[in-house]
Amino acid sequence: MAQVARHVASQILSLSGERVILPNTAVAEIIPYVKADSLSENLQKDAPTWLLGMIAWRGIFVPLLSMETMLGSQYEEPDKRSSIAIINASGNTAGVPFYAIVTQGIPRLLQVSSDTLSLIEDSGNTNKVAACHVVLDGDVAVIPEMDEVEAMLKEAFEGKKAETKSKKKTTNKKKKKK
Repeated sequence: MAQVARHVASQILSLSGERVILPNTAVAEIIPYVKADSLSENLQKDAPTWLLGMIAWRGIFVPLLSMETMLGSQYEEPDKRSSIAIINASGNTAGVPFYAIVTQGIPRLLQVSSDTLSLIEDSGNTNKVAACHVVLDGDVAVIPEMDEVEAMLKEAFEGKKAETKSKKKTTNKKKKKK
């Protein structure tokens, strides 16, 4: 018979006006805040507001997201206490196995159990990025639907790749006709 985990090692990420709970295994690293590089001209044109740009991390470029904006809240500019959580993608999101989330401060490590966590049955939030709202040690927090976050990220990047490919095909057809 399979045993159910009683405690899940987790991290609470403080955002502007929100707290997000992620399993510890989802967080690859916490780094000091760095300003994101601008998106390429092709991506920037129709980029969603939650996509802040790209950061360099360990030799690759990682998309930087505003989880607040994805959850329907207002994004606040980072300050000197801000950091970035590098997140392990569960799938190969837009060809990158990681993405990053701006946090307000350093995440807090904790053990989550059924004794410390209670579900808010009707939070009134219908945002598809929020899997559920919970109360953890007296504070309200969001458990995000990470598959949805990754699907939105993939859509933001693949839509532009497809657009670029279709423009190249059109340009190639024009060249062949000449």
